[in-house]
Amino acid sequence: MEVGHHIESYRIWDVISLWGRETLQHEIILARVIAKAVIRDGLRVQSVDPRWKMRGTFELHGAPFVGYVARDGALPIFIRTSALKHLINVVEHAAIPDQHALFDECVTRQDFKAWLEQAEIPLPAFWFSAAAQNRGDVLVPAAQQNTLN
Repeated sequence: MEVGHHIESYRIWDVISLWGRETLQHEIILARVIAKAVIRDGLRVQSVDPRWKMRGTFELHGAPFVGYVARDGALPIFIRTSALKHLINVVEHAAIPDQHALFDECVTRQDFKAWLEQAEIPLPAFWFSAAAQNRGDVLVPAAQQNTLN
């Protein structure tokens, strides 16, 4: 198992770079895909990495953060207002994605996997083992489980 398979969260631009190297796609294209995923599809990114905050607390220290939900029923994300504005500009006005504007945003492995499965995109090898990719680890909704038996 590779080292990357043990990492629970990456900065969003690291995901873009690693995924781009693996798929041989330009970072700008993948940054647009990620921006659309956050703004429209509900990919959860955070400006506050859960690894670095104390359990049971969530302090924003007066920083300009905003809660955002892309779809009804989805969990909210807390993101810097400047990063959210930049992502909206990328999606709605075709702005060029800027690595520095998205520097602090991170995504967890679990949230990224949930979005990939929702979008029916294969799991990338830089973050997921070959066994997970072969299994597919596709979640079957409870309503469909009864029809499979």
